[in-house]
Amino acid sequence: MSWEGPAGCPGGSVRQGCKLAKGLLFKYISKEYLLNFLVSFTFFFLIFFVNSILLLVQKIMLKNITFTTMLAMVFLSMPQFLIYTIPFATLSGTSMVLGDLNSSNELLALRSSGVGLSRVFRPIILWALVFSLLTYFVSDFLLPWSNIIYKQRLTELMVDLPTFEIESNGINTIGDIVLSNGEVEGDRIKDIIMIGTSDGKDERTIASPEGRIGMVDVSSFLYRIELSDPEILMTDSTDGSTNLVARSRSATLYLDFSNQVPTLTSTSPANLSSKELLSSIRERRVVEEDQVGAWSDMREDYLLDISSAVRRQICSGVPMDDEIDVALSGLDATSVRPIDFYAQYYKAELAKKSALSLACLCLSLSALPFALLKLKYGRLTGFAISLLVAVSYWYILFFSQLKIFDVSFSPYLLIYLADMSVLVLGALFMFLMRKAR
Repeated sequence: MSWEGPAGCPGGSVRQGCKLAKGLLFKYISKEYLLNFLVSFTFFFLIFFVNSILLLVQKIMLKNITFTTMLAMVFLSMPQFLIYTIPFATLSGTSMVLGDLNSSNELLALRSSGVGLSRVFRPIILWALVFSLLTYFVSDFLLPWSNIIYKQRLTELMVDLPTFEIESNGINTIGDIVLSNGEVEGDRIKDIIMIGTSDGKDERTIASPEGRIGMVDVSSFLYRIELSDPEILMTDSTDGSTNLVARSRSATLYLDFSNQVPTLTSTSPANLSSKELLSSIRERRVVEEDQVGAWSDMREDYLLDISSAVRRQICSGVPMDDEIDVALSGLDATSVRPIDFYAQYYKAELAKKSALSLACLCLSLSALPFALLKLKYGRLTGFAISLLVAVSYWYILFFSQLKIFDVSFSPYLLIYLADMSVLVLGALFMFLMRKAR
C-alpha cells in the first residue's frame, strides 16, 4: 500500500479513513454554517417583520378577532419578507462561520493537514444553492399563494365586521371624502361627519348623529352607510360662510373603501408568479410594439419635413427657417424612445425573482474571502461586515428598481446589477488577498 500524504486518498483502509474525515469535515462546516444562518435569519426576521406585523396585529386585535385568525393573517403576510431575509442570512452565515474558523486558527490547522479551502467552501456553496432554490420557491409559489389566501381571509373579515376599517374616534380618507366618526359599536357608527367637495370649489359637509354601515360589493369593497337625521352643509369657498342646504330623517351613501384595504399584500406584480408575469409581459409586448411603431413613424415624419423644407429652400432660394425649426423641435421632443410602464414593471419583477434567489449564492461567494482574512473577533466582525454588504446590496437593488422607468432598454440588466456587483467585489477581494499572501 502506498501513502500519498494527508491530502491523498489511496485505496484500502486509508481511503475509507479519508472519506470518513471528509464526511466529518462536511458535517462540521454544515453544522456551524446552519447555526450561524439561524442566528442571522432571526436577526433579519426581526428587522423585516416586526414593525409591519405589529401594526397588523394591533389593527386586528382592536377588532376582537380570534387569536387563531390573527396568527393566520400574520403567517400569510410573512412570505414577502422571506425573499429578502433568506439571502441576507446566507451572507451573514457564510461570513460568520469563516470568520470564526479563521480567528480560532481552525482553517490554518486544516490547511496544514493538507485540506484545501475548496473542501471548506464546498458545504457552504451547497447550502447556498439549497437556500437559492428555497428563496425561488417562496417567491414564485408561496408568495402568490399566500397573497390570494390573505385577500380571501381579509374579505371574510370585512364582510363579518363592516367596521373593520373604521376605528372609534378616528379619521379615514376615502377618495376625495374625509370621514370623521365617534364611537364604533358593531355595525353602528356615531357622530359621523363627512367632508368633501361638490364642484371642486365649495366644500360640502354631511353630519349625522348615527349611522349603520354594511358591505354592498365584496370584490370592490363598496360600502353602504344608512344615516339617521343627516344634515347637508355647504361652505362657500369665496367668503367661507356655511349654510344648511338640506335636512332629512334618513339618507343612504355609498363609499369605496378599496384604497383602505391593508397593504401588507396586494395584487401588484410583485405578488404574481413567473408564469403570470410572463403572460402579462406577452400582453404588454403588443402595446409596447404599437407605441414604438408610432414613435418611429412620428420621427420619420419630422425627418421628412426637414428634408422637404431644405429641398424647397435650395430650389426656390426662399428661407424655410420656421418650418425647419418646428420640425427640429418635434424631432428633439421625440428623441427618447417611449417606455411602457407596465411592461418595464412586469419585466423587473420577473428578473427580481431570480435575482433574489441567486443572491443567496452570489452573497455567499462574495463572503468567501473571509477565509483569508485574519480577524480578532471573527464571528462578530464577520456579522458586522455582512450587514454593510447587505445594506449595500439592498441599496443597489432599490436604486435599480427606481431607474427601470428612466431607461428604454430591458430592465433585466439593472435588476441583476446588485448580484453582479457583489460577485465582482468578492472576486476582486479574493484575488487581492491571495496576491498579498
